[in-house]
Amino acid sequence: MKLHNGLDVQHLLKMLGNTLIKEQEQWKPVQYKSQTGATEVGGIHRDEAVSWLISLNSQFRFTPETVALSVSMTDRFLSTVKVRPKYIQCVAISCFYIAAKTLEEDEVIPSTVDVVKMSRCGCSVSDILRMEVIILDKLKWSVKNVTSIDLLHVIHSLLMCYYPQLLEGVTNMTPSKQLSVLTRNIFYCVCNHKVVKFRPITLTLAIISLELEQITPAWLPIISTVQKMASIETDSLIHCREIASHLLREKKAFPTVYQITGRASTSMSHSKSFKRKAEQVDLGDDVYDGIKRLYSEEPMAGLVMSCGKEVGLDADGASSSTAYAQVQPVGAN
Repeated sequence: MKLHNGLDVQHLLKMLGNTLIKEQEQWKPVQYKSQTGATEVGGIHRDEAVSWLISLNSQFRFTPETVALSVSMTDRFLSTVKVRPKYIQCVAISCFYIAAKTLEEDEVIPSTVDVVKMSRCGCSVSDILRMEVIILDKLKWSVKNVTSIDLLHVIHSLLMCYYPQLLEGVTNMTPSKQLSVLTRNIFYCVCNHKVVKFRPITLTLAIISLELEQITPAWLPIISTVQKMASIETDSLIHCREIASHLLREKKAFPTVYQITGRASTSMSHSKSFKRKAEQVDLGDDVYDGIKRLYSEEPMAGLVMSCGKEVGLDADGASSSTAYAQVQPVGAN
């Protein structure tokens, strides 16, 4: 089966396999302390910084891949060094800027001066430049990491290819709109440090499974296929689903509000009835605009494969140049 950009299903499957191999090689669990003092960043500080980054992107309008990479870089850096909470914004905004320079086109990357002004991070230009060097050194200049957003794009492309009829019974829902919903839900979840202990593919499958469960009774075999490919333990996936469901309910983002029509409504009689239409879901213009061009949504046009880039980014603002004296290897006195 050929896609509009010339790629076929076999190519997508190979891409997924290669991405999963990279993810397993790169990923390391990150643990945050729930309660910390003024000397070390804890889960609450990290979550505030990540939420700030994602919100900040409404101004910069970088791709979801860039934002996801910045979050991944922030977590990786914080797992290797000890950072005081008052400097977390400097770390985050620096990761955000590195990710943008890694993934975005040159013409959309702002100057460091503009990053400081637009983010209102409280850092100076020299602060960010020095922090970038520290981050790159601690990460051994290995910036690109597979994120949940990268995996989401490949898996969603395969899903639309194998099950083109999946959204036929859902009112006002297209592949790009659904991808926007899934992207938004992943970002809601990564704002909480509890999900960092799971592999990116585990979070991706948890989010997709929660979505598919609402529109098709065949969701479990679909998820199980990828679960086996990725060697994910069932207990881990179930635990991640429970956390993701809880976080999305807190954000009032789950259940997704669909109107199921025709035959689909009959087949979904075992599920809850969702009264509001899908078009009422707040997708976020910056997310939707960046995704809708990945698909061809003209009648009978089929799917244009969307492949997530293999890196993501984070950003936060920080304080003075003395921040760098406070960045110490984990375990240092």
